[in-house]
Amino acid sequence: MSTKSEPVFDWAQASSLLGDDPDLVDDDMGEIVHELIQSSIARFQELYVLEPRSETKAISALTHQMRGSLLNFGFTTVGQLLGHLEHGEFKPDDFTRLVEEAYETFAESVRMLSDRYPSLGIG
Repeated sequence: MSTKSEPVFDWAQASSLLGDDPDLVDDDMGEIVHELIQSSIARFQELYVLEPRSETKAISALTHQMRGSLLNFGFTTVGQLLGHLEHGEFKPDDFTRLVEEAYETFAESVRMLSDRYPSLGIG
């Protein structure tokens, strides 16, 4: 059993977009969530290959985009982790580990969203 706590998720923000009934999420909104998840996975892959010593502007721009999109849907802890990367609050040698931590937190947050809103069909 893991001692790591679940990521913080802003359920009020999520429900403002997805509605209060977890079994009746609008199809169009469901598509948007699917696109958000797929584009976030692709952006994490882009982030992994950036060089933290020479591509700080690219890291900042990419994490800024990701952070904004994910926070709009309630991914609070992921947004906080991406914020550290966006603002360069890391040592270059820690970059890969921090990206992995953000991705793992993203994946756990997606699982939580899937559990809470089964009609999204993302599980």
